[in-house]
Amino acid sequence: MSKRDERQKASDVFRESNFVFSKKVGFDVAFPQIEDLTVEVEESRHGVGDWNRKSTYKKQNFPGEYINCSNSLCYNGGFSIGSILREMVRNKQTELETSKLCQGNEGSPKGRRIYRKCMNFFKIKVSIKYKVESDRNG
Repeated sequence: MSKRDERQKASDVFRESNFVFSKKVGFDVAFPQIEDLTVEVEESRHGVGDWNRKSTYKKQNFPGEYINCSNSLCYNGGFSIGSILREMVRNKQTELETSKLCQGNEGSPKGRRIYRKCMNFFKIKVSIKYKVESDRNG
């Protein structure tokens, strides 16, 4: 696939977006209360050519707001790991297992023509270790 035909993934679209009421910040600014975390993602596709792809992310190699879909035909594909973490922090959760469908669409490289929803599926397991309260205040 040529560079011209590459489809942008969710993190690419996010990176190029400008927001009126918020700004993009790094992990430590967005989540100062998190000491460490582990995010395990199993991406799969069912139907023609079933397969699974597993990835693990830690605080040191955190991918950003989105984890991208690996479907080469998918535009804006992936899911927001940032929204999952914000909800967990708001509820002071330490463990979560959930699943998400890919938010993207299979279609033309710039997303102008949509042929169908991407069929990739993500199983997500998150484990958060929070900083001790005195660590954040001192």
